[in-house]
Amino acid sequence: MAEFICNTLKDTRNAAEYFVQFAKIGQCFSLYGDLGCGKTTFSKYLIKALNKSAEDIQSPTFTLVQTYNSAIAEIWHVDCYRWQSAEEFWELGLEEALGNCIVIVEWPDIIQHLLPPNVIKIKFFFDGKIRRLEYEILGRQ
Repeated sequence: MAEFICNTLKDTRNAAEYFVQFAKIGQCFSLYGDLGCGKTTFSKYLIKALNKSAEDIQSPTFTLVQTYNSAIAEIWHVDCYRWQSAEEFWELGLEEALGNCIVIVEWPDIIQHLLPPNVIKIKFFFDGKIRRLEYEILGRQ
């Protein structure tokens, strides 16, 4: 696994911008970590890097999904924190989005068995002093 130290917002933005090179139709980014570790902030920076004109990027915690345009593909920002079961994956049409969009999933534990093999797993850590993220690129890119 490789990592980034993300102690500042600039560090987090730089990390998110690094992942733009992997953004393509059908790419999934799965974000793991405790509350307050930086998953949503990272997601906002990644979305903004893919769509410079994106405004008012919101957390999908209560809406479950937010969508945005980009020059590459539609972006689905999904938050599974409040999901009760993996059935919501099918109800939201996420299987189709995974084949046709760029998908960013926060709290993916409940659906990780349904994610494609080409997922980029990003784990966020904060020990009270240092924020870092570790990532692993799985499957073929």
